[in-house]
Amino acid sequence: MPPLLIAYELIVLAFLFALLGIVLVNLRVLPKIENYGPASGDAAPKVAILVPARNEEVHIEACLRSLLVQDYLNFEVWLYDDGSIDDTPQIAARLAASDPRLHVVSGVVELPPGWLGKSHACHRLYEAMCANSMPDYVLFTDADVRFEPGAVSHAITAAQSLGAGLLSIFPRQITLSWAERLAVPLLLHWAVYSFLPLPLAHSKRTGPAFAAANGQFMLFTREAYEACGGHATVRAQVLEDVGLARAIKRAGYTALLADGGPLIQTRMYDGPGEVWRGYSKNAYAFFGYSPFFLATGIIVLSLLYISPIALITYSLLSPQSSALYLAVAMYVVAVVARLALAMRLRYRLIDTLLHPVAVLFLIAICINSMVWALTGRGGWKGRAASARGLPTARDQSAPTTRTGA
Repeated sequence: MPPLLIAYELIVLAFLFALLGIVLVNLRVLPKIENYGPASGDAAPKVAILVPARNEEVHIEACLRSLLVQDYLNFEVWLYDDGSIDDTPQIAARLAASDPRLHVVSGVVELPPGWLGKSHACHRLYEAMCANSMPDYVLFTDADVRFEPGAVSHAITAAQSLGAGLLSIFPRQITLSWAERLAVPLLLHWAVYSFLPLPLAHSKRTGPAFAAANGQFMLFTREAYEACGGHATVRAQVLEDVGLARAIKRAGYTALLADGGPLIQTRMYDGPGEVWRGYSKNAYAFFGYSPFFLATGIIVLSLLYISPIALITYSLLSPQSSALYLAVAMYVVAVVARLALAMRLRYRLIDTLLHPVAVLFLIAICINSMVWALTGRGGWKGRAASARGLPTARDQSAPTTRTGA
């Protein structure tokens, strides 16, 4: 048994070193937008900032105000109120009345067949914007994102300098509760930067499988967005941001990830309940709604990140010193990868020591996500979901637009 155990540990350790290498390479090549810019006023291309919002009264005013104080000179903001039943439309209308750069589009609650809510809102908002404006760049962002005054300027310069058809940013995350501290760094950054080599993702020579994006910040050239088919292309995809990145690559453009640093930040979820519901609504989609692929993922995660703790316990209870040293090495290499990400992305360093616990939490979320998808439970922001995560309501009406005076 010990020789087989040691052989197993050596194999797992080799995989963990390989993943650590991917993390270190990714952090080296990941561009920081603060190193680009700011854009000069005379040559600044026109930017339309598009914000889909549904029941966002807690966030929407802070988001819009942070956008309206951008030091970029050539931009406008468009908000789509997706049938909110709270004060979101009233807040947006009040701000639009005092700033002509803000335009509010009123949407509807029900959806046409085959559409998910966010993609439908973005699609309708883009259509309304195009009827009134023809920008050079289109930035889709969420209502819970906050922008420092130079964020748009630096992002535009970075996109121009890097030749990006799509520049996507994972905002700096504010994590307060234990569930946020466990899940958000793992699912938002670690899952991407540990398993997706950015040199391949950023290359035009690789296929769309090597692509990732974050719907909280997606900056397109209008040409690239229209060439890839826009949100209509991903109308039924829960992970619409990843789908759009792949569509951009299929259309022959470059899809890049970048580090927003201190310029862009958000708190995605407010407490354990929102973390559980928010990630449960889409985690199963990452595995293609396949129980086989989900089971495979759980096994791989368990072998790489949970088994070291079991092996350390086993080795302490049995006189297996070699096995103990290798098991400790496995745990340390996994934590070092998380530590490197935490240092760059400003997460709490001490949380990286709980990486195996975070992986267990991730596995629990993924299993719950599968249960929700198969039973039609879950939904988000007041919309029920079908067995594949697709809303069943229909929408026949058109949006209307209110523009700042």
